[in-house]
Amino acid sequence: MTSSADQIAQLEYVIREQMAEIDQLRAEVAGLVDWIAGGQDALSALQAAYVDPRSTPTNKIRAASSAIAYERSKPASVVVQIDFKSRVRDTRLHTLELRKQEWTRQPPLDLDAPTPPTLLGGDCGPEPEPAA
Repeated sequence: MTSSADQIAQLEYVIREQMAEIDQLRAEVAGLVDWIAGGQDALSALQAAYVDPRSTPTNKIRAASSAIAYERSKPASVVVQIDFKSRVRDTRLHTLELRKQEWTRQPPLDLDAPTPPTLLGGDCGPEPEPAA
């Protein structure tokens, strides 16, 4: 008789555990139905899941890892675009302006002055001085 009394006690324990688990599942289903009917957003549901003390640690971690992307924003990424063609053009224009300034500082050409003779195909440097 002791063994049947032990079996009955074990069965009663199992039934109590199952009823407790059923009550927990009913509360979870009721919370989900309230969430669906209440119009909450997904972030609110995730936050409620990881704050709920009845939730398992695995579910808390999953809910928190899913929610963090919406709770904390990522730092802005910076994209630097350099237009090479525009930079080359700007540099050439700047060089042209510098050359114009240099040309304006030179004395004007005297078009009436005689020009020294040049040799075709030779060096156009000044003629050597005659030896004395």
